[in-house]
Amino acid sequence: MNIQALTDVGKVRKINEDSYIYYSCDKYSYAMVADGMGGHLAGEVASKMAVDIVSEYIQENISDDLDHFQVKEILNRAFLTANNQIFDYSCENESVMGMGTTATLCLIRDRFLIYAHIGDSRAYMMDDKAEQITRDHSYVQELVKLGQITPEEAKTHPRRNYITRAMGVEKDVRADLGIKTYNGEKVLICSDGLHGKVEDWELYKNTMERTAESCVEELVRLANDRGGEDNITVVVMEGEDANA
Repeated sequence: MNIQALTDVGKVRKINEDSYIYYSCDKYSYAMVADGMGGHLAGEVASKMAVDIVSEYIQENISDDLDHFQVKEILNRAFLTANNQIFDYSCENESVMGMGTTATLCLIRDRFLIYAHIGDSRAYMMDDKAEQITRDHSYVQELVKLGQITPEEAKTHPRRNYITRAMGVEKDVRADLGIKTYNGEKVLICSDGLHGKVEDWELYKNTMERTAESCVEELVRLANDRGGEDNITVVVMEGEDANA
């Protein structure tokens, strides 16, 4: 599994509150993107805690004898562990009180992609198009779901950056979890600093036509060229076949 990642502060913000992590071995591979929020430095703290805690939990608890449903539960517990630790740290440290983060992770193992997700960062599988496999936990997504606005209107809605679920903000949180058959598709994970500026068809075109390294560089450049108002993070996972 070849994994390439890039994060950028963008053109406006002074601090990059995005974090990412990835890992690959002969048994499994995973990548995660977290987009932090909070006061001065708090988002950066939350996102870094999220990727570190989740990654450590996975590596300590995953084993060869687990089936893919059991691995999904490992991801769930990893997210709950990270949520609790971030929340407790926030409550104990006034300077970062109220901090939180999005968290989106994809793990590929034995012809399955298993994902866990909280917030509005996204994961895509690239087949004949860019298939968004996560659902944004956002105010505008709820409006779209209710039929009150269209997906096109959501892109420019004044409250499009309001998220309805985040890791670390409350004592309890529920992660979206899923399992998909994996047949060697390229996988892209990104923060809203990218998908808020670059259309899905552009994500697909660049992911399919470029090397993973060239793709992450080009997508970050596109987001910056279109304003770069937010931090930008993108990860591309590509396997030669269905075995990660």
